[in-house]
Amino acid sequence: MYKIMTECYGLVGKEYWDVKDIQKGKEANVVDSFYVSSHDRPKEMFHNFGQRFHFLSTPHYQEGASLLTLKHKGRIILMMRHPAYIAESMYLTRPNTQKGDLKGLLRFVNSTDYYDNWMTRMLANVPKNTPVTEEHFKYARMILENKFVIGMTNDMAETITKRIKLHFGWKELPSKNGCELDYIKRGTMELPTSALEEGSREWRFIAKRNLFDAKLHARGMAVFGMQKMRIPVHPYTVRDDRKVVSEAFAQLRNVQDERDSSDIPFYWHIPKASGTTVKEVISKCYNLIRTEMVQPPSSLDLFKEKKVLNVDLTTPEAILVAKGYMVADAGLADVFISQLAIEGSTVFTTYHMGRAFTIMRHPVILAASLFYYRRIATWEPTYRPDFNDVTLQEYIELPGYYDNWMVRMLTNAKLGGLNEGHLDIAKAVLKEKFIVGISDHMDETFRQFEAYFGWREQEAGCVKSFLSKPFNKNKYSLPERGGEVWTSIAEKNKFDMQLYYFALELFGEQSKKLIKSQVVV
Repeated sequence: MYKIMTECYGLVGKEYWDVKDIQKGKEANVVDSFYVSSHDRPKEMFHNFGQRFHFLSTPHYQEGASLLTLKHKGRIILMMRHPAYIAESMYLTRPNTQKGDLKGLLRFVNSTDYYDNWMTRMLANVPKNTPVTEEHFKYARMILENKFVIGMTNDMAETITKRIKLHFGWKELPSKNGCELDYIKRGTMELPTSALEEGSREWRFIAKRNLFDAKLHARGMAVFGMQKMRIPVHPYTVRDDRKVVSEAFAQLRNVQDERDSSDIPFYWHIPKASGTTVKEVISKCYNLIRTEMVQPPSSLDLFKEKKVLNVDLTTPEAILVAKGYMVADAGLADVFISQLAIEGSTVFTTYHMGRAFTIMRHPVILAASLFYYRRIATWEPTYRPDFNDVTLQEYIELPGYYDNWMVRMLTNAKLGGLNEGHLDIAKAVLKEKFIVGISDHMDETFRQFEAYFGWREQEAGCVKSFLSKPFNKNKYSLPERGGEVWTSIAEKNKFDMQLYYFALELFGEQSKKLIKSQVVV
């Protein structure tokens, strides 16, 4: 972690290993005197960086925190590892020790020299010779849950790319492209393999000796999972996301822009919101060619009987390949389809702009539908048989539950916390760029699509026939509207809820004001 921050991001760190040195630093007021924002690089801001630094590094939490001031408060990163592995690593730093000597390791852990529950002691300020209590643990847990950005040494890629960078807004230096990945790979390879087997007698003995650290580590893993979707995102990260959104959606026409025959309809497919029905109607009722990879690998092959262009638009990587094909300018598909609103929009060009439409569904019903679908959908890459062992309520409480999917897809805020600013962006994009359909009003939805895009049924009654027999119809019980589970899901997805209600208003407005006056070219 230290190497990535200094070598990849160009930051300067100040390390404190000894408590006495921390005390000297406190007396010298080093933070107020020499701290510089981590977004001010030495090369850019100073001819002589001198004693200035961007971050502090120390194993001593309480003493290190005392260096901070009201003027410069801290944001703390904590890298965690299971106490059994930490004990093994500490043992191997002692002279005349050998890896795999489990008896020697247990003697060390059981000796008076061993510093048990080290992490709990650091957080709760418990001296070495004082027994750690449940109250100490509760205090340490409170600090862990509220004060730290958690990282895991056994998952450095997740820690760096989906936690640290989001929260602090750091980037690799232009000359250090690939530096992060290199250090992550190197760190993973250099992390010593353990002679301990998880759950073994030796493992249990060490865990019991470090009971409170083991409990703290378990809680840390849960917090690590939750922070994936909730950690506050740095303004610089938000700024970069907005730039991505602006550039991507610039390839889409505004809803009220004058029609051009070269425009291509783009369907943003929200999972479990009538997507399969829409695809079938497009191909079989309107006789239009749509994009979907039905036979790997992705290509510009046309399956005429299915009315499908065999191009993959399901992942950012696949979309990059499709852009390389110049798929929009190739003139092979009538409707482009992707779940990725931002990345999917980038396939369009100045010669063939996109005209976006989507169908939205109530977020609570959407969450329930997706949960029950993933229980049974053995044919899907998102199939989760383990979901059969949890309830819907437990599912939404899982660490890393992906909340507010629609707002995230429209704002590029794929991870981290959301705020009203993200919702405002999502609303603006939806209003300016999308013809909106509602899954509870599919008849009216397709009437609006037909009016806007000029689509016509090849056979009368075709659309109605498909709407009466929806695809992927999975039987399940919805939570009681307004009940505890319903309310919990709605709260978890509060930004999607607000976006959905906005979409309902937009649906009505587009029907009355826009569609009736639309002239199709």
